[in-house]
Amino acid sequence: MFATSAKLLSKALSILSTMVLARILAPEQFGFIAIISIALYFFDILSHTASEQYVIQRAVVTKKQLDTAWSLNLIVKIVISVVIASTAPWVALFFERPELSNAIALSAIILPIQALKSPLYILLKRQLKFSLLFWSSLIERVLAVPFLITMAIFFKSYWAFIVTDIFAAVVAVIISYIIAKKRPSFTLIEFSTQWAFSKWLLAKSIVGYTRSQIDTVVVSRTFSSGVLGNYHMARELAMMPAHFLLSPAIEPLLSAFKNDKDRTDELLNNVAFTLIAVLIVIIPLCAYIWKFSEELVFLFLGDNWNEAGKLLSILSFLFLYWTMLHVVETALIAQERVKLIFCFDLFSLALITTSLLIGVYLSLSIDELVWVRVGSGLFGTLILLGVLFSGHMQRLTPVVLVGAVVSFVSYLWIGIEQYKLNTDSYWRLATELIPQGLLLFAFVVCSILTLALFTKQHHLSRLISVVHASVIK
Repeated sequence: MFATSAKLLSKALSILSTMVLARILAPEQFGFIAIISIALYFFDILSHTASEQYVIQRAVVTKKQLDTAWSLNLIVKIVISVVIASTAPWVALFFERPELSNAIALSAIILPIQALKSPLYILLKRQLKFSLLFWSSLIERVLAVPFLITMAIFFKSYWAFIVTDIFAAVVAVIISYIIAKKRPSFTLIEFSTQWAFSKWLLAKSIVGYTRSQIDTVVVSRTFSSGVLGNYHMARELAMMPAHFLLSPAIEPLLSAFKNDKDRTDELLNNVAFTLIAVLIVIIPLCAYIWKFSEELVFLFLGDNWNEAGKLLSILSFLFLYWTMLHVVETALIAQERVKLIFCFDLFSLALITTSLLIGVYLSLSIDELVWVRVGSGLFGTLILLGVLFSGHMQRLTPVVLVGAVVSFVSYLWIGIEQYKLNTDSYWRLATELIPQGLLLFAFVVCSILTLALFTKQHHLSRLISVVHASVIK
């Protein structure tokens, strides 16, 4: 709850800044931001040494191991930042936007700054002490959001985001050493041990990130900057529930799953329970976004983003399957089956890329291309889910049952709910959207309670007990 609350409060501030920035900057500027982000975070993945996962999944962690993880991460990020600055002109030419060369080069400084953050932060996650992480994240966002809006008014271009990212990285480092008093020591004494674990996870991260961004690359090279800007913002809105609500809630699972990595039945039992809890949340959210996609875009971005409104409804399925995939991959990492995840990511990347290129060859519209992206991603996720539960498919029965019931209830709500929202006023629209969401939530809760009553399903009883205990506490 602390992990989720931190992201929720942080995202509430980000939503506020997005609502302001979408009215200051043109869609083309957000298209440029999408390109810079792809380039920067791809290099960030190249510098990913998996230090966090390495520390969290170990039964016992020594100071030398922790310092080695920090030192290795710092060295690699410095090297990669130099590579980014050197290759920035060629990266900008690849995206056919040579004017972005300087922006890409300057953004490289963010990586080594981030690497300076105290490694004791990882121990806080390992020990599930998310309260300190909550406050540090909140303070960082409280300072960054007004700074970003100020920079946007000053620059009126994508430069506002770059300057703010550098500022936020510096603030995060300062806060980390205020919270974690002890400074790390530079050492590589445990390098070989960490690299044995990290190499497959690094390869997986590179392929996984490429898979997640290949659609944006295809759109950037096929459509105009305006279309790219609309697609980027619609994708950001669609993934918002996943990145800032469900992902932080799922984050502690690695620490929990590692305790069952040698007990397959117990691990799969907990994975099935987690998937049920996740589906109860993400299916109604997907239905809600589908139903009110144009209204949500109007509320958050204004009336200059009509194309984004059309795309958001389709892209809502992106976060639906992404969240399921996140749970499955977390379980596989806990089992140290990172090579399997890497192989799956290669397969998934090939599947999605091939599907998108065929779509481009057939001259599909942007809407049709988005359906191709969502469908190929969902197909790959179902395959990996089957691999994880291979030989234990009966454990997926309650997951399928709950998913089917929640989907049916959400579909009924979409058909029944014919209320026309007011789009003349942002405030009135916001107040009208809330009761519609509460109505859907009530439908889902009633259906789950009814299903639990008639089926006596263990996972549902467990979920109700957990929610009840959390509310009382």
